[in-house]
Amino acid sequence: MKKRKNVNKARIAALILAAAALACVFASCGQKPLSGSVTVKQWLDAKGEGEDLTLSVKVLEIVNPVLAIVGDDTGSVHLYGILIDGEFKSFDESGLSLGDEIVLSGGSYNEFEGVPELKEADLVKKK
Repeated sequence: MKKRKNVNKARIAALILAAAALACVFASCGQKPLSGSVTVKQWLDAKGEGEDLTLSVKVLEIVNPVLAIVGDDTGSVHLYGILIDGEFKSFDESGLSLGDEIVLSGGSYNEFEGVPELKEADLVKKK
Protein backbone atom coordinates (compact mmCIF):
# COMPACT_ATOMS: atom_id res chain seq x y z
CA MET A 1 0.00 0.00 0.00
CA LYS A 2 2.83 2.36 0.89
CA LYS A 3 4.53 1.70 -2.45
CA ARG A 4 1.32 2.60 -4.32
CA LYS A 5 1.10 6.00 -2.51
CA ASN A 6 4.68 6.81 -3.47
CA VAL A 7 3.96 5.89 -7.11
CA ASN A 8 0.85 8.10 -7.14
CA LYS A 9 2.80 11.00 -5.62
CA ALA A 10 5.51 10.56 -8.23
CA ARG A 11 2.90 10.54 -11.03
CA ILE A 12 1.23 13.68 -9.68
CA ALA A 13 4.61 15.43 -9.38
CA ALA A 14 5.49 14.42 -12.95
CA LEU A 15 2.13 15.74 -14.25
CA ILE A 16 2.62 19.05 -12.45
CA LEU A 17 6.12 19.42 -13.90
CA ALA A 18 4.89 18.54 -17.38
CA ALA A 19 2.05 21.07 -17.13
CA ALA A 20 4.44 23.78 -15.92
CA ALA A 21 6.88 23.05 -18.75
CA LEU A 22 4.07 23.13 -21.31
CA ALA A 23 2.84 26.47 -19.95
CA CYS A 24 6.36 27.91 -20.33
CA VAL A 25 6.55 26.70 -23.93
CA PHE A 26 3.18 28.26 -24.81
CA ALA A 27 4.14 31.54 -23.13
CA SER A 28 7.40 31.79 -25.07
CA CYS A 29 5.65 31.02 -28.37
CA GLY A 30 3.35 34.06 -28.15
CA GLN A 31 3.04 36.25 -31.22
CA LYS A 32 5.69 38.95 -31.30
CA PRO A 33 4.57 42.48 -32.18
CA LEU A 34 5.07 43.55 -35.77
CA SER A 35 7.82 45.96 -36.67
CA GLY A 36 9.29 47.43 -39.83
CA SER A 37 7.77 47.06 -43.28
CA VAL A 38 4.52 45.09 -43.32
CA THR A 39 1.85 44.16 -45.83
CA VAL A 40 -1.70 45.45 -45.67
CA LYS A 41 -2.90 41.99 -44.57
CA GLN A 42 -0.35 41.83 -41.76
CA TRP A 43 -1.31 45.34 -40.66
CA LEU A 44 -5.03 44.50 -40.68
CA ASP A 45 -4.51 41.17 -38.87
CA ALA A 46 -2.54 42.97 -36.13
CA LYS A 47 -5.05 45.85 -36.11
CA GLY A 48 -2.17 48.25 -36.58
CA GLU A 49 -0.40 47.12 -33.41
CA GLY A 50 3.35 47.19 -33.76
CA GLU A 51 6.49 49.26 -33.60
CA ASP A 52 7.65 51.64 -36.32
CA LEU A 53 5.42 50.05 -38.98
CA THR A 54 5.63 51.14 -42.59
CA LEU A 55 3.34 50.19 -45.47
CA SER A 56 4.26 50.41 -49.15
CA VAL A 57 0.96 50.81 -50.97
CA LYS A 58 -0.63 52.07 -54.15
CA VAL A 59 -3.49 54.58 -54.24
CA LEU A 60 -6.31 52.50 -55.73
CA GLU A 61 -9.17 54.98 -55.43
CA ILE A 62 -9.73 58.46 -54.06
CA VAL A 63 -13.23 58.33 -52.61
CA ASN A 64 -13.42 61.94 -51.42
CA PRO A 65 -10.94 64.66 -50.35
CA VAL A 66 -10.05 62.86 -47.08
CA LEU A 67 -10.72 59.18 -47.86
CA ALA A 68 -8.79 56.94 -50.23
CA ILE A 69 -8.45 53.22 -50.73
CA VAL A 70 -4.85 52.03 -50.76
CA GLY A 71 -3.49 48.54 -51.14
CA ASP A 72 -0.82 46.05 -52.07
CA ASP A 73 -0.82 42.46 -53.34
CA THR A 74 -2.27 41.21 -50.03
CA GLY A 75 -5.29 43.49 -49.67
CA SER A 76 -6.60 47.02 -49.34
CA VAL A 77 -7.59 49.41 -46.59
CA HIS A 78 -9.34 52.74 -46.33
CA LEU A 79 -6.90 55.57 -45.66
CA TYR A 80 -8.51 58.41 -43.75
CA GLY A 81 -6.48 61.55 -44.13
CA ILE A 82 -2.77 61.86 -44.47
CA LEU A 83 -0.20 63.72 -42.40
CA ILE A 84 2.55 65.67 -44.08
CA ASP A 85 5.11 67.13 -41.69
CA GLY A 86 2.64 66.42 -38.87
CA GLU A 87 -0.18 68.39 -40.50
CA PHE A 88 -3.46 66.82 -41.63
CA LYS A 89 -3.94 67.23 -45.39
CA SER A 90 -6.65 66.33 -47.85
CA PHE A 91 -5.56 64.25 -50.81
CA ASP A 92 -5.91 67.30 -53.06
CA GLU A 93 -3.56 69.27 -50.79
CA SER A 94 -1.11 66.38 -50.53
CA GLY A 95 -0.61 66.14 -54.28
CA LEU A 96 -1.43 62.43 -54.30
CA SER A 97 -3.38 60.98 -57.17
CA LEU A 98 -4.75 57.68 -58.40
CA GLY A 99 -2.02 55.11 -59.04
CA ASP A 100 0.66 56.78 -56.91
CA GLU A 101 2.88 54.43 -54.94
CA ILE A 102 3.51 55.70 -51.43
CA VAL A 103 5.11 54.68 -48.15
CA LEU A 104 3.12 55.34 -44.98
CA SER A 105 4.05 55.09 -41.32
CA GLY A 106 2.26 55.53 -38.04
CA GLY A 107 -1.43 56.08 -38.14
CA SER A 108 -3.93 54.10 -36.17
CA TYR A 109 -6.35 51.26 -36.78
CA ASN A 110 -9.95 52.37 -36.69
CA GLU A 111 -13.24 50.85 -37.74
CA PHE A 112 -15.74 53.23 -39.30
CA GLU A 113 -19.16 51.70 -39.85
CA GLY A 114 -17.58 48.25 -39.71
CA VAL A 115 -14.89 49.01 -42.31
CA PRO A 116 -11.27 48.94 -41.12
CA GLU A 117 -9.29 52.06 -41.88
CA LEU A 118 -5.82 53.43 -41.44
CA LYS A 119 -6.35 56.79 -39.81
CA GLU A 120 -4.03 59.76 -40.25
CA ALA A 121 -0.85 58.02 -41.34
CA ASP A 122 2.33 59.94 -42.09
CA LEU A 123 3.39 60.16 -45.72
CA VAL A 124 7.02 59.00 -45.63
CA LYS A 125 7.61 59.22 -49.36
CA LYS A 126 6.02 59.13 -52.75
CA LYS A 127 7.72 56.65 -55.09
